[in-house]
Amino acid sequence: MSDVEVSDKKGRRSKRRRLLTDRNFTCLLAARLGSSMANGFLPVAESFGILHTTGSASDLGLVLGVQAAVSLALSLFAGVAADRFPRAPLLIVSSIVRLTAAATLAIGLLTDTATLAWFFALAVVYGGADALFGPASMAIMPDVVAKEDLDEANALVGAFSSLAWTVAPATAGVVVAAYGSGAAFLVESVLMAFITLCLIFAKIPARGEVEPDHEGGTLTQLKQGWREFRMRPWLWLLTLQWTLFSLVLLAPLAVLGPLVADTHLGGAAAWGVIGTCMTIGVLCAEFTSGRIKPKRPVVFIAWLPPLIVFEALALGSGVPTVVVAGAALLSGCAIGLQGVFFQTLMQRAVPSAVLGRVAAFDLMASEIAQPVGFAVAGPLGILFGLRPVLVGCAVVAVVGTALFALALARVEQPELQVQNEPDDAGLRKSAIEPHVPDSGSEVPVS
Repeated sequence: MSDVEVSDKKGRRSKRRRLLTDRNFTCLLAARLGSSMANGFLPVAESFGILHTTGSASDLGLVLGVQAAVSLALSLFAGVAADRFPRAPLLIVSSIVRLTAAATLAIGLLTDTATLAWFFALAVVYGGADALFGPASMAIMPDVVAKEDLDEANALVGAFSSLAWTVAPATAGVVVAAYGSGAAFLVESVLMAFITLCLIFAKIPARGEVEPDHEGGTLTQLKQGWREFRMRPWLWLLTLQWTLFSLVLLAPLAVLGPLVADTHLGGAAAWGVIGTCMTIGVLCAEFTSGRIKPKRPVVFIAWLPPLIVFEALALGSGVPTVVVAGAALLSGCAIGLQGVFFQTLMQRAVPSAVLGRVAAFDLMASEIAQPVGFAVAGPLGILFGLRPVLVGCAVVAVVGTALFALALARVEQPELQVQNEPDDAGLRKSAIEPHVPDSGSEVPVS
């Protein structure tokens, strides 16, 4: 091992040790872990709760659709709130509202008084509060962690969150089987109480928060956020790349993957093994992402989606389960790296004053096409066959995302803040003033 490698390894260990001994970061890490656990717990509790209450799969689909629609519709306004108000209190409010909604439904289910209307109310209230949590939780990281520590911080948050997301559904299934869906919602409310306490104890500083622009309302704030998003070609091209990828691969894989496993690979056990290998890949990539220092992070991120198609391609090719599991492991590695590097890139390249709104535009655009993918995957699978559709989706995803990657290689790369700058307030001020292009501005694809 060379002296440089030894030095880098010691630097990573020192950075991780510094983060894990920082009260603010560890409290935020615990809150994000609890949030991932709660988000993984909710679908199981909600699904069995509705089926127990009405026995209708159509009711379940309607409730889940309303919840997703509310969350998506409010995401942009949540981004405005994340930039306009102190971010830590927003996260606390989001957790308290979700706590109240989950506890109320738990009481209704445990006393057999809950009706379908209760679940629709939960979908609206919980979906709205969850939308508030997303942009603020991403934008608050530079307020807690020094710029040079963001890569390691995002790696830790991503790894622990992925682990919690994996454990949560299985745990929820055990709770529902043993005690019913009411008890599962009670656990959900306990998790929300835990998140709230972590955020209160964190005492997150307000250095990344800015005073509201008293001359402009919500629409003005949204226009400012849209301008900041639009003026960065590298950002909106990466976002559009992921929008395409979600439409043509992630959504069809979520619908058709379990069917292929059930029909050709032996059932749910095989799908469980594949999913476990995917998670292992994500965790390994997130824990080790600090060792990778790409010179052009935008280009590095852009070439990761074409690597995520391995699982879908293997499922569609008729290979044994062990090969599909290995492909899922590789896909998981690419997903883990993409998540950590993209979040770190945004937090270093976008001013804190507009980070919440920019993140909200990215989140909305990234997920807006997924419902279409969900809707058309089943009919396409019936019409052309499950495996051919998955192979076709993988091919389209590779070609489409590769074209985006080639385009992104020609776009001017962003300037990254590697360290906290003393003139950060001036940077935030300039972010909310009208943008005047200069010679250093980023240019669109040529």
